[in-house]
Amino acid sequence: MSISAANVAPHFATRRSITAAQLAKLQEPAVIFEGTRRDDDGEVMFLYTVAGWLDGQNIFTMQGGATVGGDVIVIHAPDRESADLMAGMGLQDTINALNSEDDQIVDAMAAQARIAALLPIERLNLAAKPDAEKNPEFEADAAKLRILAGDDIVMAAGRVAH
Repeated sequence: MSISAANVAPHFATRRSITAAQLAKLQEPAVIFEGTRRDDDGEVMFLYTVAGWLDGQNIFTMQGGATVGGDVIVIHAPDRESADLMAGMGLQDTINALNSEDDQIVDAMAAQARIAALLPIERLNLAAKPDAEKNPEFEADAAKLRILAGDDIVMAAGRVAH
């Protein structure tokens, strides 16, 4: 039996890994197709890493792209073309979300201050009103508070089972 490059899977543990903060600063970000694997259900999944320039240095090496926090991007899609598109759009969405996170936190803290300025019984009454009578400003402020709960960013989801 001979070993060929076609049947040797990439080993991502030895790859360069960048943090989410570094991902947000990445210039000319791109996704690198690393191959396919089968998930636990036997479905094909497409694997990607990231490339680009960080502080003037190319993060792509001879091994391939970098992982983010040690993780690769996993995409479930019907074909490679769709997976490439989803991976690229997911990466850009993640970078946009990371870059706007500071603004969202400032908005959330301002919303928290506005809600805290209300008396507790007033907050309960506003929250318990029927949908037709909801106060749009209160609802917008309540929605902004979710970012303070610590939601994580998901790199790419692909197919979601219902």
